[in-house]
Amino acid sequence: MKLLNDEQIRRFIVDGFVRVKPEVPASVHSHVDEMLRVSEEHEFHYGNNIVSRIPAVWEVLRSPAVAGALTSLLGPNYYVHPHRAIHTSRPVEPGAKDYPEDFNGPPMGKGSRAGSGWHQDAQSPLSRARHHLPKFLIGFYFPHETPEIMGPTRFQAGSYMFSHPVEPSGVVLPKDIEPGAFFLLHFDTVHAGWHNRTEHSRYMLKFVFARTEHAYEPTWDAKDGEWRKPADALAGYDLSPAWKYIWRWMNGKTSSNDAGPTDESRFDDLGSHDQRARLNAIYDCAQPANIPRLIQMLRASAGNNQHERTVFKNAEGKPIPRDDTRANDRRWNERAIVMEDSSYALAAIGEPAIEPLTELLSSDDPWVLINAVFALGEIGPAAASAVRELSELLRHPQQQVVRQTLDALGCIGINLDEAYNAFEWLFENTRDAWQKPEVMRGWTATDQIRMNAAATLMNACNYSQNSLDKVEQLLIKALGDSNGYVPAIASEALLRLGTPTAQQAAVSHLSDRRWDESVTARKPF
Repeated sequence: MKLLNDEQIRRFIVDGFVRVKPEVPASVHSHVDEMLRVSEEHEFHYGNNIVSRIPAVWEVLRSPAVAGALTSLLGPNYYVHPHRAIHTSRPVEPGAKDYPEDFNGPPMGKGSRAGSGWHQDAQSPLSRARHHLPKFLIGFYFPHETPEIMGPTRFQAGSYMFSHPVEPSGVVLPKDIEPGAFFLLHFDTVHAGWHNRTEHSRYMLKFVFARTEHAYEPTWDAKDGEWRKPADALAGYDLSPAWKYIWRWMNGKTSSNDAGPTDESRFDDLGSHDQRARLNAIYDCAQPANIPRLIQMLRASAGNNQHERTVFKNAEGKPIPRDDTRANDRRWNERAIVMEDSSYALAAIGEPAIEPLTELLSSDDPWVLINAVFALGEIGPAAASAVRELSELLRHPQQQVVRQTLDALGCIGINLDEAYNAFEWLFENTRDAWQKPEVMRGWTATDQIRMNAAATLMNACNYSQNSLDKVEQLLIKALGDSNGYVPAIASEALLRLGTPTAQQAAVSHLSDRRWDESVTARKPF
């Protein structure tokens, strides 16, 4: 395995991406490219099943460089998320206009499956919180040579902590993509497709990777524990308080901020649309002395129904299951949720904030609950003292509260036994209000709740403090779920548990669904 070094990790923290080259034969990339074109142009769109159609992709994902980079950034027990996407950029019409590299939304060729407007990705199937810490990564794999003129994906260096895309800066438009190039980006990086001015379609595979455990120590080739901004960083601004916090967290150190008294103006910058000002304010304010004021700011967000979405309405005025995010409000949505800046600051303070945050769990306001729960989850295993109160929220009538609580419990990871009865109820029962489609693709709140529950149980497998026999029982129950994401996560978690019964259940489930990639419409048997 080829681990990243200290400077590469620092560069990732500042710029939000790293580029690696898989050590596999060139024939693997050409085979993947060929099969992508066959499947997309002569079969059908496989979506999440594309790797089952082209299993050679696993050679790339498991190559020393890719696996080493993932281990370095997410820890050795990272998970290859079941969501995959095929990004296609079709040729534009001959003589189409050229655009500057930072242009928002150049026209794409007819039939393209890649958005060219600057955006931050949504989670799938439904939304989850945006984390400043490296909890989720995107992988962009280019199986064929992709020069700039062919339309590679663009991204903005250092943009992953932004609450929404702003005026482009630090634009990276790769111009020398060789066959097999693999980019790993923080999940929340602002990016966009690019128009293809050749005569051939461009293909790229997108992956999502998830962290399943807290950072206790460096998981890269660490030799120098000091923070410093790389001289060749592309982000043209200074977010040192935020960068230092992330560096310390990845090194397994508890948060520490010795900046002294906080300037009053920093509190005014919390919630600002000026992304650099708000991010520096979050981490400048992340001091134990500021806990009472930050808690009060979080309480003050109550009463505005921010746990409810703002949805588009069609021409007849009827709401449709699609978020209207044009105002960039801090509120729940089904793309990705940006929490209150006070919540990020309290999370960065760490252990001293646990008790005040736990007290907030008695709030009547769902948005306050969602933010307090998120902050406790970001603090991690040290917040295990709040598991009992968090477990009670798993029976909350608001699905948004339940979903965020499940994710927070997954980030805490330990002493989850008190939550298991509620997990069993979530896998067996549902509320009528949780059954309506939340997005155009048809996913419901129940789908996401059970997926989050399975992911939390996967994280629990990393810690011997949990009753792993009960974890196994719950995961076996999850194998029967109708949402494909849930059994995908559950079967992987059972394999990680490694007991004979867990392995038998997982293998039986996967064997029953074995995919024969050699079968096609022309050769059905």
